[in-house]
Amino acid sequence: MKEFKIAFITILILSLTACTYTERIKDGKTAYARKQFNVAIPMLEEEFNKAKDSQLKGETAYMLGESYRRTHQTQSASDWYKRAQTQRYGKDTDIKYARMLQQLQDYDEARRAFQSAGRYTGDVRLYQEEMIACQKAKKWLADTDKNLYKVESLGTNNAATDFSPVLYNADQLIITSDRAESEGKENYKWTGEKFFDLYLLNINAETVERFDAPFNQSFHQGAPSFGKDQNTVFFTQCGSEEKIAVDYCKIMFSQKKGDTWTEPEAIDLGDGAQNYVHPILSEDGKLLIFACNKEEGFGGYDLYYSIKIGSGKDAKWSVPINLGNKINTDGNEVFPFLDKDTLYFSSDGHIGMGGLDIFRVEKKAHKWQIPQNLKAPMNSGGDDFGFILDLLNPLPEKVIQQGYFSSNRIGGLGSDDIYKFQQQTPPPPDTLIPVDTPKLILAINLEGLVKEKIFNEAGNPNSGLSGYENLMGASVQISSKDTAFTIGSDVDGTFFVRLDTATDYNLKATKPGYFTQVATISTKGIVLNEAHPDTTLSIEMIMEKIFTNQEIVLDDIYYDLDKSFIREDAKPALNELIELLKRNPTLNIQLSSHTDCQGGTGYNEKLSQRRADAAVQYLIQNSINPERLTSKGYGESLLAVTCKCSDCTEDEHQKNRRTTFLVLKE
Repeated sequence: MKEFKIAFITILILSLTACTYTERIKDGKTAYARKQFNVAIPMLEEEFNKAKDSQLKGETAYMLGESYRRTHQTQSASDWYKRAQTQRYGKDTDIKYARMLQQLQDYDEARRAFQSAGRYTGDVRLYQEEMIACQKAKKWLADTDKNLYKVESLGTNNAATDFSPVLYNADQLIITSDRAESEGKENYKWTGEKFFDLYLLNINAETVERFDAPFNQSFHQGAPSFGKDQNTVFFTQCGSEEKIAVDYCKIMFSQKKGDTWTEPEAIDLGDGAQNYVHPILSEDGKLLIFACNKEEGFGGYDLYYSIKIGSGKDAKWSVPINLGNKINTDGNEVFPFLDKDTLYFSSDGHIGMGGLDIFRVEKKAHKWQIPQNLKAPMNSGGDDFGFILDLLNPLPEKVIQQGYFSSNRIGGLGSDDIYKFQQQTPPPPDTLIPVDTPKLILAINLEGLVKEKIFNEAGNPNSGLSGYENLMGASVQISSKDTAFTIGSDVDGTFFVRLDTATDYNLKATKPGYFTQVATISTKGIVLNEAHPDTTLSIEMIMEKIFTNQEIVLDDIYYDLDKSFIREDAKPALNELIELLKRNPTLNIQLSSHTDCQGGTGYNEKLSQRRADAAVQYLIQNSINPERLTSKGYGESLLAVTCKCSDCTEDEHQKNRRTTFLVLKE
């Protein structure tokens, strides 16, 4: 479901072409492969009932879980993931099931499901952050009445998908919706509904009609942001007039001249092979914040900003700049809203209640602070996003803030509905309790730096280390017995967190395409007092790129002459490989053994195979799943050093007698 929202709300690029494919689909698996999930569901249910083979039933149940999830039917998705589990269908069923339970706000069961998913990978702590999030969400839900927010569903909500409200004037909202009046000759086969268009919602009259503007066309439109005078608009557009094309979401600009809007044009933000979505314009019109899924970001969709350069027809927008690791995570940060120096946005990367949660973050002294979750009832187990403040209407008595947002939470009428909120004035403090004097803040700070190894020859890890470069966008999970959270390394590779006293911490750095790195740090024994109120610890984490299908030499792996058993002096190198595989539970590798040119070819092949098999057996004996391992003996067929065999030095022979591993699959 969330994938669908985020790229518009996530328009998956290939799904646009898949949805225009008109050949008659005869089975559920084909409909599923073409992302026609609404078409796939009845076919797959019939195929599940007919299936006799357990593996086939499990695969079909999984596809049904996916299809229901992507068409916003959370309870049915959960039920079918559970059936896939019953059929022992692997893949990512456990984690998908856990996330559906989160959206259903069954946090106790979700926590158990996350724990089960961790066991399946061989690392029970893998989803520790998610398990802790379930505990927090359960408490936030229980404390809903203590929160100062009051939330109500709008009377205009119906079975359609309504989201991303924008205040057009004091009495009207512009929303994005797939209501029946939307343009487009065909329904969007992903959901079976219309393509998204912009609609005008009259708040008082409770009416909804299609927004009459030339930029409402026959492909996905939404998330508009108007200038202060309401005469300029930026909005997201996904798709094109082409019948078959690979389309990216773009930010479009249109200007009102008299009573008409100009033909929309895409603003130039650099690389067009990216999805640019959800623009929000600052009050002075000089700053544009939006979401983008750049590969060099922190992961998923990040929030970026661009500055307006010049004015009038000559105005341009600067190259997008990432908002940094305090805001962006390895998840998705989307749907920004700017109120002076306060930014609201939705994220599934920060600890939340499930799906997208709404966060608030302030900028002080030109630096963003730590984002704060708005908790229940503003957030729920579902997707909560598209937050805006109503800055046009007067505030009722005892209300300090009001506005709107969208959500697919339990109890709604459509896939997504529009909700109104009011933040109440805090109750007056108890006058009998004296005002506390300012307390001395004692703090232990951790300054971290993530680096990557740079080799003498690019792409060749066997060429020797030439140095290190700071690495942006690594996700660093920091966990202890009682807490877990993730922060990304910033543009200069740094990260900064505040730690508790007397606590042991585990750190795990991950980034797609890199081997996972781990470290530990402890604050036990650190004494803070008025004379020494704070201290700063530092740590470096060195990461290394994964080069698939490229052999990496394991140093110091030696065998006795004509023997294949693992010697004691070879075990440390293999133990390092074992730890690497445990830190990277999705990696499959091939262990290879090579001989020198001495001896017969056939003999060398058999000897090298026995040695490779012995190395694999050693890994299996140390709890590595045999399904992740293969062995190959190459004999003398792939010499590292080519020389006339009778003239080779012992050092050259030794370089040819090597054991290597290569990553087959991430």
